[in-house]
Amino acid sequence: MKPNRLSTKKHTLCFAVILSALILAGCASTQSTTSSTSASSASSTVSTVSTSEESGADETDSTGGAMNGTIGSVIEANLSFKNKDFYIDYSMEDTVKIDLSAPKEADGVKVSGSTVTITKAGTYVLSGTLTDGQVIIDAGDEDDVRLVLENANITCTTTAPIYAKNADKVIISLPENTESTVTDTVTGTDGNDALTAAIFAKCDLSVNGTGTLNVNANANDGITSEDKLKITGGVLNITSADDGLVGKDAVLIKDGTVHITASGNGIKSTKSEADKGYVYIGGGTVNITAEQDGIQAETSVLISAGEVNVTAGGSANGEQKTGNAMFDGAQSTTTDETLSTKGIKAEAALDITGGTVTVDSADDSLHSNDSMTVSGGGITVKSGDDGLHADNTLTIEDGTIVVEESCEGLEAIDLIINGGAIDVTASDDGLNAAGSAVDGGFGTAGADTLTVNGGTLTVNASGDGLDSNGALTINGGTVYVSGPTGDGNGTFDCDGVFTINGGVVLGTGSSGMLKTPTTGSKQNTISVSCTGSAGDTVEVKGADGNTLVSAVAPKNFTNVTFSTPDITEGETYTVYVNGTEAASETCSGVVSGATGMGSFGGGPGNMGGQAPNGGMGGQMPNGNSDGTTPPEMPSGDSGITPPNGNGGTPPQMPGNTSDT
Repeated sequence: MKPNRLSTKKHTLCFAVILSALILAGCASTQSTTSSTSASSASSTVSTVSTSEESGADETDSTGGAMNGTIGSVIEANLSFKNKDFYIDYSMEDTVKIDLSAPKEADGVKVSGSTVTITKAGTYVLSGTLTDGQVIIDAGDEDDVRLVLENANITCTTTAPIYAKNADKVIISLPENTESTVTDTVTGTDGNDALTAAIFAKCDLSVNGTGTLNVNANANDGITSEDKLKITGGVLNITSADDGLVGKDAVLIKDGTVHITASGNGIKSTKSEADKGYVYIGGGTVNITAEQDGIQAETSVLISAGEVNVTAGGSANGEQKTGNAMFDGAQSTTTDETLSTKGIKAEAALDITGGTVTVDSADDSLHSNDSMTVSGGGITVKSGDDGLHADNTLTIEDGTIVVEESCEGLEAIDLIINGGAIDVTASDDGLNAAGSAVDGGFGTAGADTLTVNGGTLTVNASGDGLDSNGALTINGGTVYVSGPTGDGNGTFDCDGVFTINGGVVLGTGSSGMLKTPTTGSKQNTISVSCTGSAGDTVEVKGADGNTLVSAVAPKNFTNVTFSTPDITEGETYTVYVNGTEAASETCSGVVSGATGMGSFGGGPGNMGGQAPNGGMGGQMPNGNSDGTTPPEMPSGDSGITPPNGNGGTPPQMPGNTSDT
């Protein structure tokens, strides 16, 4: 078990309160989520994405149907695309053509040396090469200015090559089969304002089309909007000395292909107001390689569709921890903690409702300083620290999650698994509920909770498999846990009450810190001592010969603990390893067979009281209270047998098949 190391920020609580207030005020289409044991999460359910103008009765919906699932209410209340954010054929419009190789003044266009200034609303088609020059948009407050880049090449050595100084909105359109390039050298200024990007806008900025835009930001950021930055199409290749895309109010990506190589953050939104500072990805492909965070939002992140691939520092450069530091575990190398190298990071809420997300990060792959919800999509991560981490509540409703590498797979104060398919490999704890104000430890049960209500959970952990500094509850679902090989950790561990009330549970691991459920559980559990090796098939059969549960163990083990709704008092159950009987036990109550440590913190089976399951301080398994006679080992050989009635091959637990 790892001590609390969850991060905190003073203004996170403020965001959560504001988000909750928005929900109570009636944000569109809210509904209650599946029950949990945690504090309220800053998320609600989502309705259709709007694409019309605010006045827009005559506008059409350009993005299609509804997105189902939970999202941060901040995003839900503000998520809209106008039709002008999407590509429109400009050949039918009145346009002003500007040859940047030899720019000339025209209606709405002023030229001074190598500076081209656009002064009013309209569509301007830019082509040719502007060497060491600048395009400035300085129009009216209500003006929309559209720049169509037809193989335009703009470089500047003194300031931002494209500067949207004033307008209501600037739209950059990329026609099919065109390729344009914008390159800067230094960060420019306009009075007291620093122009911190190669394309810098003080107003809303949209990018659309199917052509290509290359941005070489040698000074600072690639593309920045001080309001909202929207991308609905095009191929963007961005290389930046600092951040790739910055939308101070928000960054919204609906379509297109975005490639970012950034020395800072890949995508960032920075304002801390409740209705700003968020990142939304609802389509397209986003590829990020960043030396710091891949995606960073000052409030919330929502991913509802599309493909997102992030490398942030790389898992090989992260923390590498194994075992339990209180016993014989090691906590080896760490990264430079002055730099944040998380894959996707949100201050208030991180919600994934669809799409595919792949992250390789030195720090947490997915991180929220408040809540996180996964209700769909596919997530694959490699992390030098935690796979998915929330400072408060992490809820899995649906979707597929694969944590290929991590220190700890999933971590939060309150961990709630309601559904989905989750596969975790961890060098420390697989799932860890920790970080509450009342955190657990020897003799103390924390307020943390780990609750499994449904779904399929597969864990391969070198530390504790399922670990809670408070309560550990399994109410349903299918849970396969390969725990540690060393005796300093356990397959299941908690400082509060451990209960199994339903579901199918199979745990293999060491027996030195064996923890079994308390007698308050509603479902019977059997734990037996038997040995097996990495790659062995573990199968549990009832007296009728039917297979109850089976799996392939990725590591050596000396104990098997299992629980299913079919285990009945008075019946005998047999464990097979690779088809050979290894142990058998007759169910004599809620917990039968090899018994382990009771819970440390309170409730039945805790240290210092009667332990109905044979926990410390209670009666020994053989009926002696003085411990003078060791418990009798289960009968049977030391092998085990594969399934012959489960209709197929048993599931493979995660990780490699070599002993660790």
